[in-house]
Amino acid sequence: MNPGNAPQAAIEVRYKSSTSVLLIVAGSIFLAFGVLALVLGTFSLWLILGAILLAGGIVSRSKPFLVFDAGQSTMYMYGLLGNRVRTYGAAKGEQLVFDGTNIMRLTAAGKQKKIRIGSGAPEDVKRLQQTLWSMQQPG
Repeated sequence: MNPGNAPQAAIEVRYKSSTSVLLIVAGSIFLAFGVLALVLGTFSLWLILGAILLAGGIVSRSKPFLVFDAGQSTMYMYGLLGNRVRTYGAAKGEQLVFDGTNIMRLTAAGKQKKIRIGSGAPEDVKRLQQTLWSMQQPG
C-alpha cells in the first residue's frame, strides 16, 4: 500500500479517557460494596467484579486499544488488560481502508467489514484515519 516509502512508526490508539474513568469509578464503588459485605460477614461477588473493573480502568490508562503497524499494514486490537484480542490487515490476508467515514477491512473473499473503534480516543482515531487515507492515495 505504501511502496517505496520508508516504514512508518506504529500508531497507537488509546482508550477514551471517559471509558477509563468510568471503569475506575465503577470498580471503586463495587469494591467498596464488596468490602462492606465482608465487614457485615458475607462474601459478595461485588468484591471480585470491583477488582476486575478497577484493574481494567487503571491498565486502560497506559495500554493501547489499537496499534497500527503501517510498515506491515496490520492492526492489532487489545483487551482491557493488555492482551491482544484481534488482528486485522495484511497478517490475515486482508486490506485495511478508510472510506472517509469508517475504517474497513476487505477480506480475501471480497467482503467489506467495518472495524469498530468507538472505544478509541478521538484524536488518536483521527490520526489513524489520516494515515490510512494517505496510504491509499496513489503516488
